[in-house]
Amino acid sequence: MPKVTLASNSKFNKGAPCVELLKQNGFEVSLTLNDAFSQGLTGDDDVIEKLNGSDAVIAYGEYYTSKVLDNLPKLKVIARLGVGFDKINMKSATQNNVAVTITPNGNHQSVAEHAITLMMSLAKSIVKKDTLLRNGEWNGDNNKPIRGQTLGIVGLGRIGRSLATRARGMEMNIIASEPYPDMKFVNENDIKLVELDHLLSNADFVSIHSPLNEETTGMFNKKKLSLMKKSAYLVNTARGGLIVEKDLIDILKNHMIAGAGLDVFEEEPTSPQNPLLKLDNVIVSPHMAGNDIQSQIDMGNEAAQSIIDLYNGKWPEGSIVNKEVKETWNW
Repeated sequence: MPKVTLASNSKFNKGAPCVELLKQNGFEVSLTLNDAFSQGLTGDDDVIEKLNGSDAVIAYGEYYTSKVLDNLPKLKVIARLGVGFDKINMKSATQNNVAVTITPNGNHQSVAEHAITLMMSLAKSIVKKDTLLRNGEWNGDNNKPIRGQTLGIVGLGRIGRSLATRARGMEMNIIASEPYPDMKFVNENDIKLVELDHLLSNADFVSIHSPLNEETTGMFNKKKLSLMKKSAYLVNTARGGLIVEKDLIDILKNHMIAGAGLDVFEEEPTSPQNPLLKLDNVIVSPHMAGNDIQSQIDMGNEAAQSIIDLYNGKWPEGSIVNKEVKETWNW
C-alpha cells in the first residue's frame, strides 16, 4: 500500500476530506500534525525523519532542500498546497525524479477576497478607527472611496484574474502588468495592459500577484516603490520576497505612499520586532490569504487527486510544475 504523508498543522485532522479521498483510493495516510514543521521551522533532518518511507507528500510550508530530496529515495510526488513552490529545490526534485504539483484551482478566490479585504480596510481606515473608538475617540475623518479608483494588478494569473472580476463589480478601473496575458479575459473585463512603471505611477491601489523566482525576488525596491503616488496603497498577498522590506519600511515611514496591506513577509513567521508591525499605516495578516475554510478543503482534495492520478498513470498536466520529469518518471 503506497504511503502518503500530509505535512499538516492543526487545520487538518484525520477526517479531512483529502485524507478520506486518499484512503478510498487505497493509500495509507499519516499526518504530521505539527505547526512548526508545516511552517518550515524545523531543519532538514526533521523533514527527512518525518517523511522517511513516504511515496508522496502533501506539502505545506516546509522546505525541500537538495539534502532532503537526496535522502528520501522512495519519494515520488510532492503535492504542494497552493501555487507557490519556492520552498522546493526544483533542480534537485527533477534530478531525483520527483514530480512536483501545485493546486492552481484551489485557493485563487480566497486570495482575491483577502486582497480586497486589505484594500478596503486600508481605504476605510478600519483598523485605525477601531483602535481610536476603543480608546474613546469618535473619529469622523473622511475615508477613501473604492469606486472609480484605479487598481493596478501585478500578475494576471488565476489570482489576479479573480481579483479583477471582483474589482470590476466594485466599479474600479483596472490596469495590469502581465507578460503572458489571457487576451480574451483582458478584453472581456476592459483591462488596460501597461508596463510595470506605468502601473506603479498611475494606480491608486497596487496588488501584487507575481510568482517568486530569481527574476522577481526584490523587484519592488525603493526605486520602484518611489514611483507610486503618495495617496496610493500597496497590497501583497503573493510572497514577501518580492518586496525589499527595508525599502518599503523607509517608504512608509516617510509617507511616500499612503499605506500597505501585507499578508506575507521576507521571513516567516516574521519577527514581532519587525518595524512594519509598528507602523500605523500598515495592516498585516499571517500569510493566511489562501487559507479560508473552503480553500483548505479544495486545495487538499486537489493535491490528493494529483497523487491519485499519478499513481494511476494519469498525468495532471495543469498541476505539474517540473513537466520535464514526465519521460523518466514512474511509480
